[in-house]
Amino acid sequence: MSKFNYKRKLRKGRVFIVILILIIIIGTIVFTVNRTDDNQEQEGIMNTTATNSVEENNQLVAEISYSEEATWEWQHDTLENHNISVSAIDSVHNTIDEYPINAEVIVKDGVIVDEYYKEGYDLNSIFSLQSTSKSITSAIFGIAIDKGYIENVNVPISNYFPQILESDSDYLKEITIGHLLTHTSGFNASDTGNWYEWRASDNWVDYVLDIPVTSRPGTVFNYFTGNTHLLSAIIQQATDKTTYEFGKEYLFDPLDMNSVECGTDTQGTSDGGNGFAMNVYDMAKFGQLFLNNGVWNGEQIISDQWIKDSTSLQFERSSGSADYGYQWWVRTFGNNNYPAYFAQGHYGQYIFVVPDLELIVAITSHYEGSSSIYWQIMNNIVNACER
Repeated sequence: MSKFNYKRKLRKGRVFIVILILIIIIGTIVFTVNRTDDNQEQEGIMNTTATNSVEENNQLVAEISYSEEATWEWQHDTLENHNISVSAIDSVHNTIDEYPINAEVIVKDGVIVDEYYKEGYDLNSIFSLQSTSKSITSAIFGIAIDKGYIENVNVPISNYFPQILESDSDYLKEITIGHLLTHTSGFNASDTGNWYEWRASDNWVDYVLDIPVTSRPGTVFNYFTGNTHLLSAIIQQATDKTTYEFGKEYLFDPLDMNSVECGTDTQGTSDGGNGFAMNVYDMAKFGQLFLNNGVWNGEQIISDQWIKDSTSLQFERSSGSADYGYQWWVRTFGNNNYPAYFAQGHYGQYIFVVPDLELIVAITSHYEGSSSIYWQIMNNIVNACER
């Protein structure tokens, strides 16, 4: 090989090496740049994902905070903090000890300040309300009116029981919802005289509507649970739900009254006059709702107008210790004659409300004696509230 050829090949080899090195260097630079961009992009994606995760988590926390509202619970305080005589309440307890009174809860200024339970009972015990159920049904009826399912208390009941129009009784045709609410329907019946026969009948509604109406509606007070049962049947017709179902949706659930139960007749109509049951805390809640003029946790559960109408004097009785509203009794208590209203049931089931004192008293019993013992207890509790 000539010296010239050897030098030319050597130059070509060097050029090739240089080009190869340049290619390697350029490739390395490109790879590094791309990898940096990829890393930055991946970091951006990761950062975006993390940000979204935080946002999603924040949103989730907000949703949980919104959906898992704390359940309302009774707060407790001492008698002294609400200016109530401790010795007077001790005396009330001594009186309760002597009678078959099973539970008592006193609420003052929105908190429980006293509770009493006989052995075997506590705040979770479910008690039959007997005729205290009537005040529950009245409240549910008011809600049905508030929501437009029922027009007003002046509607003839023949709108819901058209068979009345075929009757020869003009008095029967005159009966309105208001007459049922005030036990002034004129039916010649009473719980004393008709209870067992009525409850044993095949159809409670038909039994009531077949009773002769012997006094003009609105003129005579005659306490008969059949009146309230017709109210319950009207609620069911108007809302397509039983009184219990409608009440659960618009009254019991909003107040977390989770203990409420209710029986029915053989046709499945809620026993609105006698069939509700609940614990004493839920009884007190119901009283507190009325004391709050129908407002609970900022929501108007029952219109304040219905609260006012149903707990005001609607019929003044010629005898007895109390007058009547819409399925509520009204009278005064204490030395200062504070106006009050109350739900009352057989065997001593009571929800007392004294608005001027912001006082609620719930009592459950199984006592068949005179109701005067409860007036004594309430007078003593009211007088104990030094105001």
